[in-house]
Amino acid sequence: MKFTFSSGQRPLAGYTIKRGIGHGGFGEVYYAVSDAGKEVALKLILKNHDVELRGMKPCLNFKHPNLVTLYDIRTDDKGNHWIIMEYVAGETLSAILQRHPRGLDVELARQWFLEIAAGVVYLHSNGPAHRDLKPGNIFIENNRAKVGDYSLCKCLNDSGQLAQTQSVGTVYYMAPEISTGNYGNQIDIYACGIILYEMLTGEPPFIGETAVEVMMKHQTSLPDMSKVPAEYVPIVSRALAKSPLQRFRTIGEMVKAVEAVGRPVVPPVEAKTLERPVERPKMETIPPTVRMRVAELCGSLALSALLAALLVVVCGSVAKKTALDDLGRYFFLTTSLCWAVLIPVKLWTAPVEESWKLRMLFLALGLGLGAQTLWLEGQELPALFASTSIAAEPSEGMLAKDIAPPKQETTSQSRRRWSLAGLFGEQGMPPMVRYLGYFALVFVLMRWWKLSERRRTQRFSLVGVVAAAFWGTVLLFLWPRPEEPYGVVALVLAAVIIQLVSPWEPPPAPKAKKLRLANA
Repeated sequence: MKFTFSSGQRPLAGYTIKRGIGHGGFGEVYYAVSDAGKEVALKLILKNHDVELRGMKPCLNFKHPNLVTLYDIRTDDKGNHWIIMEYVAGETLSAILQRHPRGLDVELARQWFLEIAAGVVYLHSNGPAHRDLKPGNIFIENNRAKVGDYSLCKCLNDSGQLAQTQSVGTVYYMAPEISTGNYGNQIDIYACGIILYEMLTGEPPFIGETAVEVMMKHQTSLPDMSKVPAEYVPIVSRALAKSPLQRFRTIGEMVKAVEAVGRPVVPPVEAKTLERPVERPKMETIPPTVRMRVAELCGSLALSALLAALLVVVCGSVAKKTALDDLGRYFFLTTSLCWAVLIPVKLWTAPVEESWKLRMLFLALGLGLGAQTLWLEGQELPALFASTSIAAEPSEGMLAKDIAPPKQETTSQSRRRWSLAGLFGEQGMPPMVRYLGYFALVFVLMRWWKLSERRRTQRFSLVGVVAAAFWGTVLLFLWPRPEEPYGVVALVLAAVIIQLVSPWEPPPAPKAKKLRLANA
């Protein structure tokens, strides 16, 4: 690990650097000693000076046993900004968790969490939200937890919310609403829930190979509570609710819930008594409000567009289609298909079930997608029903007199061309009828809303993908361009993406049958 300054240097007057101890998000941290012999930590800010200093200044006068104390902010002769703070001789919580992949002792995790939460309570009571709570910013010294790294702290405005975000926190501990840029102290409660989960199980609830995958899980997936001790399941579940309105109102309320957790007392078992397994508390499901629906919809729409772009590029590279026009046509059609399903299902207030109203709604959506496909093909409405005959162009060596003037269309011919018989005459169906009919039938024959239901049987099912491929292929007789049936590809990609971005909750388990003793 390379540092700007080495041992013995004095870049800041009054302090001698002993060694570098870490790299933070915006700079380097050194262990140093003042001329009077006081051990301190010096943080050199290398980038985003305004963000770092804005977060530190409100916290200079904070004093709490579970917060790393900030002493001063100084500038050296070269204009570099330094933050002087308390030196913690212990190690970070993340380093401890790496040695305990199965989680900490429950009592130790409870003790450290209450100390971490006490520091967060003090921060919230004095204005700022931390915005970057994670094990790497929590230090353990003499078996006491201290919260540090206030580089992302920001005071709340008059409305009680933070109106913008800039690289807020670490993706494994980021609340779903951070993507909207409008959030408050609830993001710290969500991060505390993640930290408590990780201390109890050894790993965060949502992991993935990329940051986008982890963020998508924060938006749509439920945490696996099978590894969490039963008495902590309701607490962690509530802290990790997708909607801020469903979490604890304050971090102090979460502290009280953890403090109330006691060791279970098992009563003595009498002879000939049937022992029943202890049922684990279940996560309470609260019907989503309109605000929650809109927030989930915005997240799903953004993620569907991103996944559509990624999958279209992958499919284009496999099929060796690199023209921007082709990729753009695939992308816009796939995204439109996803949005046409997600928007009505998310905003449909009545129970989502098969009905003629829902069928008619999707019929209209299919017609709209057909019209959009015509636009993507660059066709104009006046020419959609026009005759396919094209006037002869004067070729080289021909005189204008040799070209017969176009014949005037009679009234009867005009009426026939615009009549139903004209549409299905010798020239076949025009593009408008083909595109509208293709997407209208696909949306009527297939139950798209089943792919985005919150209480569907599985998080992702291949049945919906196969159904989209089947109907898209069966109806190809309507497709105007048999040589390039990109509509089928768009339908298959949409069936995949809709399931991935739609929130999912496992359906309620069937009620267990009552047991009877044979010798009762």
